[in-house]
Amino acid sequence: MNTAISVEPPDDPALTGRGPLAWRQSAASGERAVAVDANSGIVSTGPGATIYARPAVRLPPAHTVAGPPGPHNHNLPRPPNAQFVGRAEELSRVRELLASGTGVITQTVVGLGGVGKTSLALQYAHRHRADYTTVWWITADQPDAITAGLASLTSRLLPDLASSATIPVLAEWAITWFQTHPGWLVVFDNAEDPRALEPVISQLDTGHHLVTSRRTTGWHRLGTPLRLDMLMPQDATELLLRIAGRGAGEREAAARVAAELGYLPLAVEQAGAYCHHHGIGCAAFLERLRRYPARMFAAAYPGSTDRRTIARTWRVTLSTIAAADPLAADLLRVLAWLAPDRVPRDLLAAVGDDPLAVDDALALLGGYSMITLGSAHLRVHRLVQAVARTPDPADPMRAEAEILAARGRAARLLRGALPRGLSIDVPSWPRWRALLPHIEAYAELMPAEQDTSDVAFLLHAGSLFQLDQGHLAQAAAWGERALAARERVLGADHPATLSTRNHLGNVYRAAGDLGRVIPLYERTLADRERVLGEDHPDTLASRNYLANAYRDAGRVGEALPLYARTLADRERVLGREHIESLISRNNLASGYRDAGDLARAVPLFESTREDAERVLGAAHPRTLLFGNNLGTAYEAAGDLRRALPLYERTLAGRERVLGADHPDTLTTRNNLASALQESGDLPRALALFERTVADARRVLGAEHPRTLLARGNLAEAVFEAGGAGEAERALGMLREVLADSVRTLGADHPDTLLARNNLAGALLETGAAGEAAARFESLVADSGRTLGARHPDTLLARSNLGAAYRVAGRAAEAVASLEETLADCERTLSPGHPHGLAVRHNLGLAHLAAGEPAAALARLAPALAEAERLLGAEHPRVAVHRFGLSLAQAAAGDVRSAIGQAERALAVRRRLLGRDHPRTHALGRTLGRLRRRLVTLPYEPGAGRPVAFGGTGAYPAGGPGAPPGGTTAERPGAQPQDNPGARPGESPGANPGARPDADPGAS
Repeated sequence: MNTAISVEPPDDPALTGRGPLAWRQSAASGERAVAVDANSGIVSTGPGATIYARPAVRLPPAHTVAGPPGPHNHNLPRPPNAQFVGRAEELSRVRELLASGTGVITQTVVGLGGVGKTSLALQYAHRHRADYTTVWWITADQPDAITAGLASLTSRLLPDLASSATIPVLAEWAITWFQTHPGWLVVFDNAEDPRALEPVISQLDTGHHLVTSRRTTGWHRLGTPLRLDMLMPQDATELLLRIAGRGAGEREAAARVAAELGYLPLAVEQAGAYCHHHGIGCAAFLERLRRYPARMFAAAYPGSTDRRTIARTWRVTLSTIAAADPLAADLLRVLAWLAPDRVPRDLLAAVGDDPLAVDDALALLGGYSMITLGSAHLRVHRLVQAVARTPDPADPMRAEAEILAARGRAARLLRGALPRGLSIDVPSWPRWRALLPHIEAYAELMPAEQDTSDVAFLLHAGSLFQLDQGHLAQAAAWGERALAARERVLGADHPATLSTRNHLGNVYRAAGDLGRVIPLYERTLADRERVLGEDHPDTLASRNYLANAYRDAGRVGEALPLYARTLADRERVLGREHIESLISRNNLASGYRDAGDLARAVPLFESTREDAERVLGAAHPRTLLFGNNLGTAYEAAGDLRRALPLYERTLAGRERVLGADHPDTLTTRNNLASALQESGDLPRALALFERTVADARRVLGAEHPRTLLARGNLAEAVFEAGGAGEAERALGMLREVLADSVRTLGADHPDTLLARNNLAGALLETGAAGEAAARFESLVADSGRTLGARHPDTLLARSNLGAAYRVAGRAAEAVASLEETLADCERTLSPGHPHGLAVRHNLGLAHLAAGEPAAALARLAPALAEAERLLGAEHPRVAVHRFGLSLAQAAAGDVRSAIGQAERALAVRRRLLGRDHPRTHALGRTLGRLRRRLVTLPYEPGAGRPVAFGGTGAYPAGGPGAPPGGTTAERPGAQPQDNPGARPGESPGANPGARPDADPGAS
């Protein structure tokens, strides 16, 4: 048995400063054993063995060895990157932080793999190399790599002696060298574990440490990490163009590629290299990336010195994460199907049964920079998502089965997180708005032909919310896709499918697309009668929806029998005082109101409200709805003494029960302002309109349909108030409303047509009769094309056109146009309809302008009598009719009667508008002329104005009894709005499709 032992002698105090011997303790045991510590000679074993060993070498004392000479004072792995762009702020920050302290100065740069941490450190090291005595680069992903990196400095400084010492000895000598040679920079690149660096860094306090790491946590003992984010868009675009060798002509396409890659530097470099190598443009690359994502993520062009790719860079990280915590890998795959930003943390709580385990998994993902973790939300890079959801057979982390399972789990998580109840409920809106981007992202990533029942549920629910928010295009797109999915998955006759089809009709109705609404409602009603039975609540709701559409189309004669039948069936099936029966009664009253039959509408509204107050309570939302709608009927009847206090009580109740910002509350505030304007209290009306607009902008958005209508009402009130410069201000506001309506709703939407009507009417009042007539001609053509020539709104526009012809001095054209319009009104509208009365009034004034006072009297006298019978002698619109008749009487020579009628009209106007209102003054001046027998027929505000009354004005789309718009050229301004949250037949419980949480077919 042979044993060999070599021992490094202990430090000899007498040798201090002479450096350690290059020896270490070594041992061998066993027959013919030889111990070898380093390859310092030749050893033969066995009998007669010969051993030749080099003599031990003592490394010189570290403080006696100079650093590398100037140009060679570094070991940086690559020269400066000629394509480096951006990062000026980050480089300055690193310099500032490293230069700001004393002692151990360490700056850690953390971030996602591929974000450019190494590139930043390398750029900093090259840029500031002259500021340091030595710049040393150490790969720090493993403890052994750190030791080897330190040892490499000794090898550089002592090339002849380094081979005689072990790597740990060389590393220790390097640490001593750093301690005795201040002013250096050491870069620890891609450090994995802070604990591996701490023993080294703690010994070195005479220079700067710059650390890069994917890990974001654990660095607090070494200072505050600097998180490196993506490139700025313009910098990423420039980088791509430089590497790809493309010119400025491709900047737009390059910007799209950079955005698709999330401005991740490595991905941008990879894309540029691919384009350069293959000789393709940025647009072609983007197409390939979208068609073949797995191959493009892994693509590295031949001959590249840097074989890093997105797939390779993250594969190691993903494997490490999966090995440490499989739940973290599952979470990342789920996150891949959501939007990249502001993912609610609580959305992911249902992934596992243990919330603490979910927290740990998220922390692990955040620690490796795969996500950015906040207290309530998290963020994940879009390219991380793209890689995580792209199957790759070569990557176990991206097996197709696991990716598809995560896709289904993401849909179920979103569905489970949706708010319960109706999407009109304001308290649920923050949650909806937090989830909506993720539903949208999921829908974009999910192939429509693979939509499941869960996806259909999400789309249906999301479409409901989008409809209530006024996002009609998105609501239609999601509703159509949900319907297609449910027809495929559940069948065309499934109750959930029918609910979605009915909801899609609501969307088309809100968009004013009556050509699609009515057939869809008719088909849904027929199918529900066949599948569910005629008395099923969904069937009764469908009948109400169809009646609404008929009413919107001006087919009130068809709507009223449907309303009446639905009311009778609900009272028979559910009872007279059931909430659905009360809603049907409200809808029938709304139909009567729109038909101008206020004698039936008002008592029916009153009984509905009284019964609701007794059965449901005065504070019930539906009772408040019925109170609001009764107020509209009172106002239409000119009974402001009852309308105003009722609006006041309803507004107070809605503010208390629903909140000041609820859309229903905003509606009643608008209606109160309307009644105040009608009563002549313009200062208070303006204040309420302004508050309503401000709140609607804040709550709903500036371009929500209801906000647009509120803005139009405010503009009308500003115009009504008169004053220096107010007319021009009001015209500007009306133009803005029109432009926003066209952009948001489309040129043919009923609300857009209303905005056009109101702007033309305002121009007419300012004396721009030629422009007003041209605008009305265009409006009549478009309204006839979209709604039909005999639709009430079209008839109203035609009446206004005739008025504009008269004011513009084209009396003969006015008479001919209005005669034709009156004939269509008499054929289409019920007797006493306000539009018919308006046309008769305007026709009488046209005859008067044409020098035909007898014909004028024949039209104006019956119109006044009918208006007085319907509205009462003190109604403001009756005063307008009365004043028109006085002009005809004066022209016919009956000045005494004319003065009497004008005096009565003036008394009403003074009472309602006040003595100082411009219209009061205008009527007073005309009365003065009558009294002086100097009657002329100029057009001035209030003198012979075209008129319509009752049921006109700016209603929110879809309100019960609310025509989609239509004021006369008189532009009565802000008119009563029906409750926008209570579309007829769409009360809670009336349609399961309106409550996604109760959808029977979504599970």
